Amino acid sequence: TNGGGALPPQKFLPYAAILTLAANTMNGPGITTLPDVAVDAGLFLYVILITGSVAMASYVCRRMVFAMWSSLKSYGKAADTELGTYHDVVEPNLTKGGSEEDSLLLHHGNPNLNGGDNSVAYPQPKLETTSIVGQSVEAYGKNAGVYAALTMVASALCLALAQMMLCAAILDGMLVSTTGQSCALGLPTSSTSSWIHCTSHSSMKPYAGSGAPTSLISVGTVIAAVFSVGMGTVDLDEMMGVQYSLFACLIISCVRFAYVLRKMSLGLSDEGEMMDMTAAATEEGSVGGEEEEVLSWFVGPNPFSTIGPIMFNFAFVVTAPPLVSLAKKESIAYKALGMACVAMGVLYTMVGCVGAPVANAVRNGLIEGGDDTNLLSLILLSGNVEGGADGRPSMIDLFCIGTFGLSTVASVPVYCLLAKDTLVNDAGVARMPAFLLSNVLPWLLVALTYNAAFFEAFVNWSGLLILGYSNFSLPLLLDVKLKKVRSLLGEEGSITSVVFSFLTASISAVIAISITNSLAIAGLLFGAVMIASMWPSQRN
Repeated sequence: TNGGGALPPQKFLPYAAILTLAANTMNGPGITTLPDVAVDAGLFLYVILITGSVAMASYVCRRMVFAMWSSLKSYGKAADTELGTYHDVVEPNLTKGGSEEDSLLLHHGNPNLNGGDNSVAYPQPKLETTSIVGQSVEAYGKNAGVYAALTMVASALCLALAQMMLCAAILDGMLVSTTGQSCALGLPTSSTSSWIHCTSHSSMKPYAGSGAPTSLISVGTVIAAVFSVGMGTVDLDEMMGVQYSLFACLIISCVRFAYVLRKMSLGLSDEGEMMDMTAAATEEGSVGGEEEEVLSWFVGPNPFSTIGPIMFNFAFVVTAPPLVSLAKKESIAYKALGMACVAMGVLYTMVGCVGAPVANAVRNGLIEGGDDTNLLSLILLSGNVEGGADGRPSMIDLFCIGTFGLSTVASVPVYCLLAKDTLVNDAGVARMPAFLLSNVLPWLLVALTYNAAFFEAFVNWSGLLILGYSNFSLPLLLDVKLKKVRSLLGEEGSITSVVFSFLTASISAVIAISITNSLAIAGLLFGAVMIASMWPSQRN
């Protein structure tokens, strides 16, 4: 104890900070695929999938927050327990028969938690014991903790690698648009080629088709790596000014992108080249002699292939525990996370629905120079549709692409922090090697695969195979188990069990149909997973 003196100052993240960090973490490469996703899904189904994902992610966050905060079961005067440090806090009834309401009353109704001096400490869940890994150890033992740690590191690296790749591509695309070219260092592809490879192709795949090797260290990669590694050396609460600014960049950029894409859609419509194609356009045929595809307002041509990328956009739950553990109250944590899901859902809906007509036009070869349906590639094509100087986008659009690129860097330190903390706390790795493995090694992997042509496939399959289960199924499974371990049983547990079974079965069915292209096999697997996951709860 400290003899009744002032406790060391606690670190807190307010509501706005948690909301901003969660939103910045969700902002990633998945958002750039949404115009194409909306074409595959159809506009109506796309909106339904986004709305359902918002509800699903918000519910999972709510259960995860409760699982963390319900761990605070016993307190004493200036007690330094394995869950944290507390002082003069009244003990709530969370030992036997306690409920979620008790946990909420602890943080809303206790007068001892509302003082303004350091003699009173606000109870906070200790991250090491209440993270996803810590919950796994409490619920299923040390072996489960090892598997959970591996899953968390894999999830963080999947998210970080895709984000890093996007950041580098954005900066290289910006260099091409502003200076006319971007260059990279790579192995010679022939005896007559150079170590320096340059491109003047303005898109989010700047070196595609340039003859450059798969492994490249581009100027954009170096700039993005230096910026993100620098941010990774500070704690979350020490970089909030930067995080607020980057969130503002994201909002401004998305609003501008929606405006530009809408103008492009109207411009194509005026030329008779929009999704509602006229009979004359159909008779002329599209480029290549194939019939042009019409954008569906309801269900698109590939609806099942869209669930993975949409899940990827809400795959932030595993990164939320560090934010939750720094909240002053439980209600602040889950309300901020839920509002972040809603805010990003609105941005996703706007970007996908407004960008879908333009993405469909690029698919049909109706925009000169269009070979990529990535959101930022569409913006770079705006000069070809709106008659910009030399077919280039306006300086305002280039500025917004740059601000969007900066906003995408915001989540990289959060992913790297999750991986580093997991390596240090759960794998016993020293801090410096953990920092190198989590902050430096991913950039080396980006350089090795920078010019590879599997980015979209990576987003889709990592969203399904790793992020779907780890972000949505695992937190619910732990919540159900910990209610029994901590004797916090209530009717909410049965609801969570049903939601867990449904989500896990849905993810498994989507994976099955993506592999087999058989709706019957996917349906059988859905039913089998539902029965298998609900059977243990029915026996208990």
